[in-house]
Amino acid sequence: MSTPQTVSAEEYLPRDTADVVRTVRDSRGRAERLTVRGGEPLEDSLTLPDQRAVVSLRRMNSVLDINLGRRTVRVQAGAKLSDIDRRLGAHGLGLPIVGDHRDITAGGFASVGGVSSASHRYGLFSDQIVDLEYVDPDGRIGTCGRNHHTERFHRILGAGGRAGIITALTLDAVDIDKDHTWLTTDADRFLDFDSFVEHAHAEIMRPGNAALQVGRWVDTAPLKVARPVGTGHVQLGTVRFGQWSSLYPTTPTRSLRARREVGTRTRKSLGAIASHAGGKAGMPVRNAAAGALMFAPKVLTLRDAEYLADTVISSSERGPAYRVGIFAPLSTYASVFYRLHDLFSGHRERTGCFTVISAMTYGVRSTYLRAEAAARNLPAEDHGLITFTCRLRPSALPSELLRDIVSGIDEICASEHAMRYESAD
Repeated sequence: MSTPQTVSAEEYLPRDTADVVRTVRDSRGRAERLTVRGGEPLEDSLTLPDQRAVVSLRRMNSVLDINLGRRTVRVQAGAKLSDIDRRLGAHGLGLPIVGDHRDITAGGFASVGGVSSASHRYGLFSDQIVDLEYVDPDGRIGTCGRNHHTERFHRILGAGGRAGIITALTLDAVDIDKDHTWLTTDADRFLDFDSFVEHAHAEIMRPGNAALQVGRWVDTAPLKVARPVGTGHVQLGTVRFGQWSSLYPTTPTRSLRARREVGTRTRKSLGAIASHAGGKAGMPVRNAAAGALMFAPKVLTLRDAEYLADTVISSSERGPAYRVGIFAPLSTYASVFYRLHDLFSGHRERTGCFTVISAMTYGVRSTYLRAEAAARNLPAEDHGLITFTCRLRPSALPSELLRDIVSGIDEICASEHAMRYESAD
């Protein structure tokens, strides 16, 4: 699923798409909210709000130029990162930061900043952008970049399309062969949340030569199941576990290649099981598959590792959920993690609005993010990204409860000098 850019009022797209937007606006007699989508339609039966127009950039998906001397690539906003990376791979190059879904587009990823499990080394996707072409809310086509119109450049990046629609980008590339760069996983597993957070903080502070790093925590609510005989239900206990994975370069051997093939087939099988286990009855199956998929395989290629979450997220995290991402300064990282977990688990205990509470975390060393923090009068330091995904019970999260949760998150961010990761409008 691609990340959309969203803008408001009197929006235009360049050249061949401009007339489409004008037609939509004129037919209703007023300006609308406009969602610009670079790839496939939204999944999980999500629908757009009323009075919102959609313009697809799917056909603006070309790789325009690869400059081997400068190690840059020029692409249209609708180009998928996976396609860009494959084109670069033919020249021994690759993108430093890619999204964990194969269908994420360059323009969509840039419009939300873009983060990955390599962000402890390379920062955000925004840090890899040399310059970009955009259309502003007044219909003007312009360019900006690291070294020209830098204020406008930073205003458009990470703005979710609200400051202008990105139509083309020039990106940095690095010398790497992702299909033949092998990684081995150094994994630590935890049953105690405090130990998991402490370990994650230490690894983010001192990543060493890890190529990728990621921590995942899962905390399930008690499961009620019908008794096989008689009436009533049996309540099973909670499941709480986590894993921190640091992936390091290794030399491939015949044994490692064989293990990689087995691991790939296993993940695909588990993903297929989770995808086809629908409805309430299939929830235990999906949760079991998600738990198995969460643990990174021992050996895999760099390209496999980058898109590992493509299997995990798309197959096991379907259905309604509340998601939030927070960039926590390393000085307050542990406190932010504890407080967010307490906030969600507390609401689950009091109202039953959530079932599974899961978290993912890794380090982010970003020039762009430091500048963003400084602009907000926050300490300019490195960060850890903490994302929570809370599975919802149907109709169990009324608007007033959601406002309480959002207010609680805002208070945590304000007091801990943290920033929300606005991944979509």
